[in-house]
Amino acid sequence: MNKWRPITTQEFWELFEKQYEELDKTSREIFENYRVPFWRATIRRSMSAGDESVIVVSQLKDGVLYFDDVEYGFNIGVIDETGRITNPGGSQYTLQEAISTWFSIS
Repeated sequence: MNKWRPITTQEFWELFEKQYEELDKTSREIFENYRVPFWRATIRRSMSAGDESVIVVSQLKDGVLYFDDVEYGFNIGVIDETGRITNPGGSQYTLQEAISTWFSIS
């Protein structure tokens, strides 16, 4: 059994760049409208797990699209004023799937 370890910055960049290149034209345009300089948000899945961090890649008001290296996928969530994601998801979306889900692209 493999032991989980956090994704490195280099690994994340490689994964992001590959998935960004795979975006269709509509998804890329939408993403670019809400893209933010990547930043780390706090997430708590449970009291026993404690605080963890995820990488936010896009933001619309209090909604964020982030990469969760525990689930190893992109998720959509809501953040509070402290930068904590208040509704952690368990999705393992690709970047394309997350954008399509968030913005209801068919």
